[in-house]
Order: sequence, then structure tokens, then C-alpha cells
Amino acid sequence: MSAKSIAMRGKAQRFRRRISGQDKAVSPVVATLILILIAVAAAAALYLWLVAWQGSITGGIGTPTAQATLQIGGSTSVYPFDQLAVTQFEQNHTDVVISNNQGGSGAGMISVCNHAVDIGAASFPVDAPTLVSTYGCSAAVLATANVTTVAYDAVDVIVPTANPHGLLSINYDTLALIYADATVTAGGNPTLISTATLPASIYENGVAISTLDSATAIPYPGAIGTGLAWQDIPAAVNGVTIGTTLQTVTTGGAGVGTACGAGALANTECYPVASASTCGFTVCATGAQLIHTWARSDASGTTQSFEARLLDAESSKSFATQAQLLAPTTGFSGCGSTNYISDCGFVATSTGNGNPGVISGVASDPASIGYASDGLARASGSGVSLVSFTGVGQSYPTDASAASWYGGILPTTGGSGTIALGIKAQQTGAPASDYQQGYLGWRPFDLVTLNTPTGEAYDFEQFVLDPANNIALAAEAQEVSIYSV
Repeated sequence: MSAKSIAMRGKAQRFRRRISGQDKAVSPVVATLILILIAVAAAAALYLWLVAWQGSITGGIGTPTAQATLQIGGSTSVYPFDQLAVTQFEQNHTDVVISNNQGGSGAGMISVCNHAVDIGAASFPVDAPTLVSTYGCSAAVLATANVTTVAYDAVDVIVPTANPHGLLSINYDTLALIYADATVTAGGNPTLISTATLPASIYENGVAISTLDSATAIPYPGAIGTGLAWQDIPAAVNGVTIGTTLQTVTTGGAGVGTACGAGALANTECYPVASASTCGFTVCATGAQLIHTWARSDASGTTQSFEARLLDAESSKSFATQAQLLAPTTGFSGCGSTNYISDCGFVATSTGNGNPGVISGVASDPASIGYASDGLARASGSGVSLVSFTGVGQSYPTDASAASWYGGILPTTGGSGTIALGIKAQQTGAPASDYQQGYLGWRPFDLVTLNTPTGEAYDFEQFVLDPANNIALAAEAQEVSIYSV
């Protein structure tokens, strides 16, 4: 190819490049503008990302997104204590949400056995064999079940706050008679009382009923099938003399005494001699109205403790002895393991669901007597009052300034309270004075898992077991800390 042809070809190629823009240079000004635009876009993108990130963090603090859920369910007695712990735990663990529900100890044990909850709450001593035999757990839990006591409570005898019948204190055997005789017409005959004869092994405030009948020369008050009236029972344990009130009582016609003094004693009936009274003692409750007994309608640890610790029923046929009540394996067995009042052969006049149901029922029924969790019964506005109580084998001081009141032991909380003394009484080597002065209606609050707790369940239990937390929670819930006994 000639030089001229080569030159012409190059010229043509340069022309095509100019037409297509391939040979066009970018000016420095344009390049600078492009770089500025890129930088601005990048900065804008970074700003938007930072705003979004900051918003997500702020929102997360205000409304945390739960990463785990823990399910707790069971006892209505344990529920207030647990709920306090749940609230405080969640405040310190914002990634955990806990569902806490109440429905009775029996329901709690069934739920944990069926894996419906992670932790079951019970207000009676729980063991692995009972989980298998009564609540449907598999035999595997015999080797793996974990039971942790987190606090102590008690079961109280309760009456309406107005206490219109003047019940000042009560003995275990009078309480058993009330629940047995007052309920027979509801169906069946309770096995603690014979319909043919009243055995001498059945006592009212330490006095054999057969002796009481002959001494008073009157038919036994509230004959079998009719129920007991308030005037048929002592107003105070053993008709105890309270101060000088009974020393100054005067009598009316036919030896009937006048009401005792004023205040709480104003509703009682006093007699100079037991044989002249309607109840066989010098101090009787007042009123011809039949006593209405209240009980739980659900499977309840409160009922089991009531049977075992207050009625002192070893079975459906006999009372427990002091030795049996002190034995850890038998002292809480009651009349059976299903935790219903019918285990003892009793059919209460009325029933309520959970502690709240019984408390509200008693509060609204002037003729009633019942039982409930100590922490809930003493809560402000409950509408019920606690009745001092004396259990099997217990003596009583007659000094009203002592730990007992009206001859019975009033439930009190704290490390030096009568509930704590009752707990200590069951410990090996406890002095006899602990048993004599301790409130026998105490029972534990147990948290139950099918295996050793892990994850959130472990963290929650460790939070509750921390000494400072446990003491504070128990004080707020009006219970007894595990570190106070």
C-alpha cells in the first residue's frame, strides 16, 4: 500500500472515532464535578443508613423484641410471689418474656408433666414419684425431675373480717368436727366421724366428745346430719380464760351467761361453768346459724396442706400424731394426693376456684369459715381475718401478750415469726419450743422442672434464689424467705 493510501486510511479512522465519541477528552472541570456528585451521594447514603440504624436501636430499647419465652404455671398461692419475680427479672433481661399463669398446684403439675409449661409452681412439697403416680409424668422424671423451694407460706383459718360469731381461736379437732359434721348432708358420711357412735378418739379441744356429752347432759350439739351451729363450738381454744374478763361474768336466767366484755369478745357467749353452756366450755361462739364451710373447688396444694397441717388428718380415718407431722415424708400427705377436700370424706358447704374464690366467698358470707394462703389472706382489702390456731400436740400460753393470742398461735411472717418457728420445728434437732410455739400450717413454694433447669429457666431460678432478691421478694409478698429460717 502506498504512503498516500496509508495516510488517507488513518485520517478516515480518526474521523470515525470523533463521530463515535471515542476520542473525546474529559475536561478537568467535568471530572471534578463528577467526583463531587459521587461523594455527595455516598454521604447521603451513609446518613440514611445511620438514621435507620439509630432508629432501630432506640425502638429496641423502648419496645424490646423478645428472643425467648419462658412459661410458668400453677399454684394461686405461689402466683403473687412469682409475679413479683417475673416483673423484676424482665426489667433486667429485656430479651426474655415470661408468661406466668395460675390455676392451682394440681394444674401446674399436670401442665409441666405434659410439657405445656417450662416451670410448674406448687404450694406443697413435690417429689418425683408423685409427679409420675398422680400427674401423668413419664417414669423418666424419677431420675431427672428438679424441685426448688423458693419461699415459704402458710395456710390460715379465715372468717369474715366482721367476725360476727366471735371466733377468737380454734383447735385442730374442733376444726375437723366443723368440716366433718357441717357437711354430711351434702352427701356421704365423713370417715372421721362415725354415724353410730362418737368414738372417744375424736376430741373437741382435747376433750373426748363422749365425755363432753355426759358432762353436759345434753345431746351432742349439731347432731350428725344437721351440721354444727356457731353456738355449738368454743370461741377460744379450751375455753381459755382471757385476762380477767371471764372472772367478772354474770349469769342470767337458767344459768345462761352474758356476752364477754367488748371488742372481739363482745360476740362470744360466756358461762360460769361448762355444763351450763351450749358448747360445753365456758366461752362459746355465738349464733344459732349453721356454720358454712368453704373449700377449694380445684386441685390445690392449699387444700392438701389444710388437710395435713390444720386438720392434722393422716388419712381419711385418723388424725396425725406430732411425730408424723414432724416427719418430712408424711407430715404433708394429708388424706390423699389428689388435693381435694373430698380426699378426707368432706363435702364443703360452698367451694371457690383458687384462693381468690375462697377468700371472696368467705368475705361475703357472714356464717362462713374457710382456709386460704397466708399471703393472700392478710393482703389489704381481702375482707377476711386470720384465726389463731393450735395444732395437735401443741400447748398454749394464756398470756395474750405472748406469741399466741386467745390460746392459739397467730400466723406471723419473718425470720422470727411463728411460721418460721413452725418450719424450724421440722428440722432435725429443733428444740421442742419451736414446735410448741410454731405455726403448723406452713408449707413450701416449689418450682418444678422435668430436668435440671437450663437457659432462661435456670437464669430465672437463680435470680429468685439470690439471697438479696429472695429476701426482698418474700417481704413484699408477705411470705417467708428461704434465708429466714
